[in-house]
Amino acid sequence: MKYSNIKTSILEQFKVEGGNAIVPFILGAPGGGKSALIREVAQTMFAERGLPMIQYDDSNPDTWETANYVEFNASLRDPVDLLGTPNNTGTATRWKAPGEFYALRRGTGFKIVNFEELSDASTAMQNGICSVIYDDRAGNTLLTEELFKMATGNRTEDKSGANRITGKLANRTRLFNFQENLEDWTEWALNNGIDEILIQFLRFRPGLLSDYEANRFANPTPRSWGRVSLIPASLDNGLYFDNCAGEVGEGPAAEYTGFRRIYQKMPNVDAILLDPMGAEVPQDPATLYALTGALARKATKDNFDRVSKYLGRMSPEFNIMATKDAIKLQPSIKHTRSFVEWATKHSEVLM
Repeated sequence: MKYSNIKTSILEQFKVEGGNAIVPFILGAPGGGKSALIREVAQTMFAERGLPMIQYDDSNPDTWETANYVEFNASLRDPVDLLGTPNNTGTATRWKAPGEFYALRRGTGFKIVNFEELSDASTAMQNGICSVIYDDRAGNTLLTEELFKMATGNRTEDKSGANRITGKLANRTRLFNFQENLEDWTEWALNNGIDEILIQFLRFRPGLLSDYEANRFANPTPRSWGRVSLIPASLDNGLYFDNCAGEVGEGPAAEYTGFRRIYQKMPNVDAILLDPMGAEVPQDPATLYALTGALARKATKDNFDRVSKYLGRMSPEFNIMATKDAIKLQPSIKHTRSFVEWATKHSEVLM
């Protein structure tokens, strides 16, 4: 399923009375954006309730009492961590809850827990988490009645360290098979300041968004491409390539750095906007992808008339793509006369 479809499904399910009895388990290839999806769902749910999202942080005492969002990495913990540590004071031994589950204790109101990398956990840990999921308790600690639970995991076929999911854990969760999707990734990238050149490159070469193979050290995945966007542009071409190859592998890095060279040689955007009806429109697809990305970033409500005139001379595919990006980045463009005229002609793509 697509990122957006899984997000919609979970949010709508959790609105149903008793919806927190459902535990979504998002399974997919490493680096695809599963954790980001969970966090976005959580942020939406807190925003709908007018609450700040406060993540539990073991190193930050301020969050021990106030946290309402917990990420419990099941693959890095032992089953005993669900119980806590023994407290031998008094007439009988009691278990002191671990910090994460103390934050989720009964009576603390609306909370969310995400079991990260649950498929990488041992069988014993999976069995222990079954009790947390089914009984809303961790050892002796009863958990809040308003607890919403979610989980992520990698697939065994990707050979990334995932174990087989036990039958009883599977029976307590709802499986969502996560499939990376360029449209969803682009939406995320535009909202998170990802390099426009990278966005346009992956539109040009969508097959490289996710191509994970366990026998390769570096793989192109949504997560690794996000890190490529952080490589300093000040590096010379050779160093830039080496850094990029270290993230996504030599083949994808060669294609991307080649695309960057095209971007650097494309027509000057400022010159285009001075003469949008007379400036040359490239024919090469790679140059068109690069140029439309630059125009979308450059567009404002004050210059959109000129941007729109130039885009109107391109094929509808590039015209629509660039305009939709422009209004995503600068919503005020939608109030211009040029956009209203454009929207009238292309109303079907705005539905």
